[in-house]
Amino acid sequence: MEVIVYTNMGRTLLFENVTNFGFYAQGFEFDYVGASTSKVRHANFNNTSVAGYATTDIKTKSGAK
Repeated sequence: MEVIVYTNMGRTLLFENVTNFGFYAQGFEFDYVGASTSKVRHANFNNTSVAGYATTDIKTKSGAK
């Protein structure tokens, strides 16, 4: 799946080949394959630095009720 992260500083970050997307108490994290390096990497975003995100996979669910 693809994930687009919108930062509080106005940047837009695109991640492709995302797996293991999940939420934790302070934010969200996932694994992805680097476009320029082809290496598998892990990303971790804190909610205080992110304005929002978009994903092509509707299966992600928030832990909030």
